[in-house]
Amino acid sequence: METITPFDNPLLNYEICQYLTRKDLTRCVLVSKDWATWFSPALWRDLDFRGRRSGDIHILSRHWEHVRVVRNICMWKAGAIREQLPLLRLQRLEIDREYSLNGSHHAQIRLLPVLGKISTLQHLQISLELDRDNIYQQWLRTFEALPQLESLGLRGGLFVSGKAILNFLRMCHRLKSLSLSLSGSEDYTEEEDRQEYRDARVEIERMPEMRLCELSFIQAGTDIRLVEENILQPLLGRCPRMEKLGLGWVSQESTMQHLFKTLQENKLAKLRHVSIMGFHHERFQDSFAKALAHIECGMESLEFRSNPTKLVTQSLVQCHSQSLTKLRLECYTVPFCTLSELLTGLPNLRVFRAGVSIGRFSDGDIPDQDWECTGLTNLQLQLCGYGSDEMSSSGWKGSRTKIQLDYVFSKVAKLENLQVLSMGGQIRDLYLKKHGYLTRLADLKELQVFDLGTTWNNKFGKREALWMIENWPKLMQVIAQGTPPIFKGTLLKKRPQMGDLDGIYP
Repeated sequence: METITPFDNPLLNYEICQYLTRKDLTRCVLVSKDWATWFSPALWRDLDFRGRRSGDIHILSRHWEHVRVVRNICMWKAGAIREQLPLLRLQRLEIDREYSLNGSHHAQIRLLPVLGKISTLQHLQISLELDRDNIYQQWLRTFEALPQLESLGLRGGLFVSGKAILNFLRMCHRLKSLSLSLSGSEDYTEEEDRQEYRDARVEIERMPEMRLCELSFIQAGTDIRLVEENILQPLLGRCPRMEKLGLGWVSQESTMQHLFKTLQENKLAKLRHVSIMGFHHERFQDSFAKALAHIECGMESLEFRSNPTKLVTQSLVQCHSQSLTKLRLECYTVPFCTLSELLTGLPNLRVFRAGVSIGRFSDGDIPDQDWECTGLTNLQLQLCGYGSDEMSSSGWKGSRTKIQLDYVFSKVAKLENLQVLSMGGQIRDLYLKKHGYLTRLADLKELQVFDLGTTWNNKFGKREALWMIENWPKLMQVIAQGTPPIFKGTLLKKRPQMGDLDGIYP
């Protein structure tokens, strides 16, 4: 009687394999023929071509029947395999955007008809020269042949006309997720073309409501205001199911005012995730703060790449203190007082990232409140020090930099649920075992990842490595560049599995 194992059951096999790393799966495949049969589908299900040589394309040709996801493949490689492989089970394809628009006109023409034949494709990320009419027309035919497509990330060429954008948006009613990146042009000054954009606005306002749950709209160039006013603004009112909104740099205050009005009219009742790169003028943040206050269902995440004003900070604390779990401030100039206000006023935060100014005398007094976000699991702080203070100098003890660092580390030390901690910066000798702040973090027993980035200004040695192993029992990754060999060697000797996870260097 044939023996049945858990791996013969596809559901159990999938459940087991999702907990195995790629190195684990590779070792399993090499055990025996049976194990190769069980684990090969999981090993080759998701292929990432970033950094691979062109000759490595044979991996795809050998295991195409298992492939479901292909990431970061360049346009030329994708075009080269179009006739060799059926790829009938491919569900996600991500064309490497870095090289997609560099002389790849012929590769785009070759690839687009093939994409239209992949009936299983649900997610596509691609960059196209949509300013070329032959590519644009072929793209429309390809897109029309993919009715099962749910998610699309499309990056256009140097200039896409208002009429072209309108025709494309009319076909996007079935999508659940759309990421659209467009560019303006310095020579785009013809009144006829400007009128074309104004006409597109009228047509978009008349379009049926879309199914989009996620919209990312990024525009660049000298005439982005035309795209922003005539495409983005009316589009916001046509997406009542939208839960996630991503914007680039906002050039018009009217865009934030329009978002505020759309929220007031309850046309974005499900919005709870917002990502915005920033504003060309700080005064736009007043309208943004009002818009944040009108996200009635409670915002869950915000990614913001500008220094938040006091009004924005107050909107977050007053309106979203019970719902906000993820806050990423992609800015290196957040004042110390803003950091304190956010972490004391947002008790349900689980992920927080910011660059913080340390040592500035204009930051006010040190607050007395404790950080309320005790459930924080991922904390990333870039500590930017000011002045000439160093830990080894005679003036360090009473310096404002030390007072603020004492405050920050005293609060971090109480975040006992932390799993990921990233605290790099410009301050010298921050994590020396004897004089630095490392020993204050001994109670972070759940810590798994300690990310320090570049460590040229911090001296890591054997003592620091031994301390981490002894005090952080779940530590699996230390991400640091520029550390001495003895630091790396000590970590690997005490916890060799770090090497399997590429855990010391990213």
